[in-house]
Amino acid sequence: MSRLGFLAFLSGALLAGGVANAQSALNPVPPISAAGLPANDDVQDWLRDWYAKRDLIVRANPNLPHDPTSVLVQFAPGTPQAAKNATLALVGGRTIKTWALVPDLNHVAVSMPAGDALKILDAARHQFGVIVFAEPDHLARIGVNPNDTYYSLLWGMNNTGQTVNNDRGTSNADIDANLAWDVTTGGAFAVGIADSGIRATHEDLAANRWTNAAEIAGNGIDDDGNGYIDDTWGWDFWNNDSNPTDDNGHGSHVSGTVGAVGNNAKGVVGVCWTVRLVGLKIGSASGSVSVSAAISALDYCVGKSIKLSNHSWSGGAFSSSLNSAITNARTAGHMLVCAAGNGGADGRGDNNNTIPQYPASYTQDNIIAVAALDNDNKLARFSNYGSTSVDLGAPGVTIASCYHSADNAYVYMDGTSMAAPHVTGAAALVWNHNPTWTYAQVRSKIFSTVKPVTALSGKCVTGGSLNVNNAVR
Repeated sequence: MSRLGFLAFLSGALLAGGVANAQSALNPVPPISAAGLPANDDVQDWLRDWYAKRDLIVRANPNLPHDPTSVLVQFAPGTPQAAKNATLALVGGRTIKTWALVPDLNHVAVSMPAGDALKILDAARHQFGVIVFAEPDHLARIGVNPNDTYYSLLWGMNNTGQTVNNDRGTSNADIDANLAWDVTTGGAFAVGIADSGIRATHEDLAANRWTNAAEIAGNGIDDDGNGYIDDTWGWDFWNNDSNPTDDNGHGSHVSGTVGAVGNNAKGVVGVCWTVRLVGLKIGSASGSVSVSAAISALDYCVGKSIKLSNHSWSGGAFSSSLNSAITNARTAGHMLVCAAGNGGADGRGDNNNTIPQYPASYTQDNIIAVAALDNDNKLARFSNYGSTSVDLGAPGVTIASCYHSADNAYVYMDGTSMAAPHVTGAAALVWNHNPTWTYAQVRSKIFSTVKPVTALSGKCVTGGSLNVNNAVR
């Protein structure tokens, strides 16, 4: 059937009062007309309400495998807008967002449970051919819960065999950051922190927070024309507002490992003493992360020419949408550093070769997947691994860093979430020191300079752990 015929067919179905008007208890979408436009609805009010309702639903059900209120739909190139509207009307759908990074991909709110909507869209895909794919907006999880003890010894940066949190380490089981700092301590290189947000006023983070020089604060205008009003230091893609403040703690901890201010006589120090931390809030206060928000974060980075981002989250199923976004980010020269994942309910790490963990397990070469090591250079019990799917190891047990509860708060956390930002910080140092390099050159330098570790032999691609001193020389 031609697309014009398809449009006529759908319009008839709508006028006949078919599935397009189905409603559920979630009811996130206003009534849809045959033209696909909202009835008596203000766009910004509707968006604000949708984000708020979605947040309440997911926070109340933290183990949901996907967002029950929305789906991701990729239309065939050249599909007329009227045909798109008619297709979405079949599920009471309305587009929340599209992305320059992945043309024709739509994040769509639906007025029925997402699973039911996907069945209808899949039938339309087979029958009419205007949809490439339709899939859930998978939900993943931020990796860890913090230990409530703070202690200032950062064994991952420089391990002399000191005792940290009652655990004596092995000398030189570290990334040799203290030696790297003889070469460089960082600069104005921007790093996207795709996580739960950043505590902007933290004493060890505030001075290293990125500023969007093209945006004028508080004027209510999208000065740089990127679709975000007053995005002065990033964006909250979970709640769709200009305040990516951390309400979980995880993102501030990750940020501190990448770039807590160095040599300021306070708290901890990041791999980068100076850096520009971009707030890309993609998760809820309870730790859920959506694929759609992650795509938005990548889209934002590419639009702002930010070349590096940290992704300390994992879980959910393979997403064609995110896979496409990563591929297109690769074309733009952007690199992601991703946590390998923390295993399952048994507390033991899994083999990502056979049980993929996303986003670390996407196969593009602009991804670095990171396992966690303890302070004896052993693979952490909880850490995922993979001879072909995980690239290297980094410190990820008893890692002290910043926290969101106060401007002077610091805690320990464990996880591959803590290992990844060590590598992100190292990549930022290398890239800042070699500003003309491509992501492939930075990645190659990090891989070729790892420190061989017995525990990682056959467990990761390089068989070694991060050595930032070797990488910056």
